[in-house]
This record gives sequence, structure tokens and C-alpha cells, in this order.
Amino acid sequence: MSSQLEIETAVLGAGLAGLGFAIELPGVRIFEAKQHPGGHAYSHQAGGVFFDEGAHISHTKDSTFRDLIHQTAGAVHTGLARSVRNRWHGVWTGYPVQNHLRDLPEEARISALIDLVVAHTDATEVKAPTYRDWCTQQYGDYLTDNFYEEFTTKYWRRATSELATDWLGGRLIPSDLPNIITGAFSDKIANQATFATFHYPKRGGFFGFFEDLYADLDIRFGSKVADIDLHRKTLSFESGAEESFERLASSIPLPTLINAIKDVPASVRDAAGQLHHTKMLCVNVIVERTDLIDSPWCYIYDHDIEPARISFPANLSPGSVPGGSSAIQAEIFRDHNEPWGDQDALAEATVQQLGDLLGFDPQRDVTTVHTIDVSHAYVVSDHNRANAVDHVLSWLSDQQVTSMGLYGKWKYLWSDAAFRSGQQAAANMKAQDGHN
Repeated sequence: MSSQLEIETAVLGAGLAGLGFAIELPGVRIFEAKQHPGGHAYSHQAGGVFFDEGAHISHTKDSTFRDLIHQTAGAVHTGLARSVRNRWHGVWTGYPVQNHLRDLPEEARISALIDLVVAHTDATEVKAPTYRDWCTQQYGDYLTDNFYEEFTTKYWRRATSELATDWLGGRLIPSDLPNIITGAFSDKIANQATFATFHYPKRGGFFGFFEDLYADLDIRFGSKVADIDLHRKTLSFESGAEESFERLASSIPLPTLINAIKDVPASVRDAAGQLHHTKMLCVNVIVERTDLIDSPWCYIYDHDIEPARISFPANLSPGSVPGGSSAIQAEIFRDHNEPWGDQDALAEATVQQLGDLLGFDPQRDVTTVHTIDVSHAYVVSDHNRANAVDHVLSWLSDQQVTSMGLYGKWKYLWSDAAFRSGQQAAANMKAQDGHN
């Protein structure tokens, strides 16, 4: 028999948006499907090392948020982003590739430079309608075809022409022709990274920034919502429990939320069905070697190597890995509709590829292999996303359901923006109630 409790404000999801909401509006009850808080910001421990759900760092420019998480973490390491690298057709290059053309073979360097100059000569003020158009305007055909197209089909699992441009702000670097020409022949280029430094907790992985902030919150773990009745204002969970609420806020994925709500109009369900995301398998490896690489993370363009990105916890935070060892996290992406197949075999193949890439022996040097299956990695900003999200969010607003965060807004957000999204949602709710 189910038990029913009554609460004033229910929050679905204990990720960073849920955290921000609960800090801004104390006393709410959070329902989390997993057995831990943090959402995508959670860190998993294996072999004495904390592994994140994909490469996570903080480079926020929000001083209030930075002060909060740094105080929570206690000890924080500051690293340099300029040591990030790319791997392309067996060649290591600096990041971003257009500013490090000197690392490419001569023929590739010349072709890239010619196309870059042509792109800038032919430049117009017309806004690029697709990500491919944006890339060719910024970088020319050669870099678009041989780098950005290759990486996009591996990381986002679709062609550059299938993506919109509304996710690019602060993530990709517009081309600077003088810098690019200098970087083709010299390493004396101006720093043009989206951020020069990054911050990472010295203990506890990325979640070390947030763990203590969850300590006093009312969170019900293992509470995966099954049905939501907005007329009766009840939540039913797979466990059989049922709770009633006065107000509902959610940071769970929009399609999941819509599928759980009863009596949703067909147009809203259809819009939610148009929303796509990637999933990710993190293959975490500990090796008894300390001389692998000095980069905090690297991007892998080659399609014959499964991971699209690899990161190194000891280079994110020195001392975070047991002495005499190195830790590696490899991120493999698929579209949410693509099957994984045999994950154990995929992990084994990935460890072998990492050994070939970084120069260790998988049989002799590896002490730990651990995987994390992340069902929702990143929302895909294709050409249907914006209109579909607007339609779903408009209907939810009419039903007085507040949606927030990366998956609740179905929008690519940094960690600070996800947290602030929750805070703003709670502030709006308080304003509606006439509270300061």
C-alpha cells in the first residue's frame, strides 16, 4: 500500500539546478532517482581516485558563485588551459587547432592557411544558419572538413550541417587571422582561449565543490517519478510511494518529465519527442605509470579511436591520484537512440587504444578499469530544439510547473548557469508569493 505525504514545494532532481533552488528557497523537498546528489556534477570513486561524469572544471566569471564553491571545497587547484591538446591522424597538436597550425604536416598547414584567408576575404555579415556555415566562415573549408566535421560526427553523432549555432557562445573561439598566421610558424601566439585558467578541488573530484552544500537539504533518494497528476497535484514513484504538492519545480530531462505527466496534449508530446541528446560511457583507468602526458584533457579526432575526449585527474588536481600511478578517463559518445552493444568489450578495446596512444601496457600496467554509463550527456542543439523547447516550456508554465537547469531548460549550460537557473526559478516563485 502506498503512503501519501503532503508538501508545499516539490523539486524533481538533485543536480545543481535543484541545489540552487533549495538554497534560495529553504524547506523544499527534493526527489532524486539516484542514490546520490549532484546530477551530472557527481564524482564516482574507484581505485582511490574520484572520476567525474566526463571532464568537469570550473572557469566561472561569476565571483559570487566562485567564492561559494571555493569556500565549500576548501583547497582548490588552479591549472592552465593552454596545455590542452588535440590528437589528429597520429599527430599531437595544440588547442585550438587553428592557432597551432605549425603542429600539422606542411601540406595540411598550407591548405588550412589558404582556405582561412579565402574565408576571411569572402566574409559577409550574414549570420550563419548552421554550425557548418559558421565553421566555414570562421576557419575555411579545410579545417571544417578535416577537423570540425570529424570531431562533430564523433562527439555529437551528427553532421555539422544538422546543428544550429545557438550553443556556440563562449564555447568555440572565433578566428583571429593574425593570430592564426603567427601560429602557423611560431609558438608566440596571443592567448585566445575562452578561458586561460581553470579551477578544480584538490579533494573529492569536481563534486568536492558542492558536496557540503547538500548536507542539510531534504532529499529523498531512490525516488524515480512514475506518474505526475497536475490536477490532483500528486507525484507517484516507482517505489509505490505517493506525495502531494502545492508547487512543482523540475530539473529532470524535459522528455522524461512530459512522459510522466498525465493528460499532456499531443502537440506537447510530439515536441518533447523531437528533443535529442547524447549518452556517454566513461572508461576510467588507473595505471602504474606517472609519465603519460602533461595535459589536463585532450580531444581525439581520429574515428578509429573510440574516445572523443580523455582527461587526467592528476593533471586537474595534483595529489588526487595515489603515488606512482596515473588516472585516465576516456569519454565515448553515442546518440541516445544508438545501442551500446557489449559495454565490457567496448571498455576493453578502449583500454587497449589508450595504451597504444599513451604508451603503457594494458596487461602489465593497468590496476583498475571502471565504467560510468551516463544516460544523458549533452543536449543536442539541432534545428528543431529551440521551437520544440519553447512549446514544451510554454505549456508547462501554463500548468504552473517550473522547469530549470540544463535538462529542464534543454539548453547547453555551464555549471554556474545551471545553479543560477535553479536560484532564479526559486526567486521567481518567491516573488509570485509576495516574499522578498
